[in-house]
Amino acid sequence: MKWPPGNCWTSPKTVNGNRHFYLKNYGGKRDKRWVELFPTKDKKNIIRISWQELKIKWTSGWPQLPKDN
Repeated sequence: MKWPPGNCWTSPKTVNGNRHFYLKNYGGKRDKRWVELFPTKDKKNIIRISWQELKIKWTSGWPQLPKDN
């Protein structure tokens, strides 16, 4: 996956009731790269994760998801 990251991401699991996120910011170098994301429904709830976690566990874009049970 190329750097810098894309703008839209889907979490593999629900994070504070959200699965779809926008990219807010990114930074770092090499193995210390990170991204800040916020959910589409709440721009104030910012999370920071490592670039490694984003590219391994998360999905770029917003695929249609099945409803949570």
